[in-house]
Amino acid sequence: MRIPEIRDRLLEIATSTGNREIEALANKLKRRPSKRRAQAVSRVMTPELKQEIREYYKANPGAAQTEIAKLFNVNQGRVSEALRGIRQ
Repeated sequence: MRIPEIRDRLLEIATSTGNREIEALANKLKRRPSKRRAQAVSRVMTPELKQEIREYYKANPGAAQTEIAKLFNVNQGRVSEALRGIRQ
């Protein structure tokens, strides 16, 4: 049996026996509505952006990756990948 079938059967039993607790438990077996995910706010990593990040880092070797990430509106992990040459 699948969960919707189990829920329906529990509701039948609850109705026939008048058991409100079983009814309440059966109603908790309903699927919750899906939540909407937030849209991505970071820029897409392009070869041009990767090059810009590398050039900025060369000009500012003391800059932290988190600072560079904020400046270019990307995730800090993407900055790390760009500097190490991993991200294409």
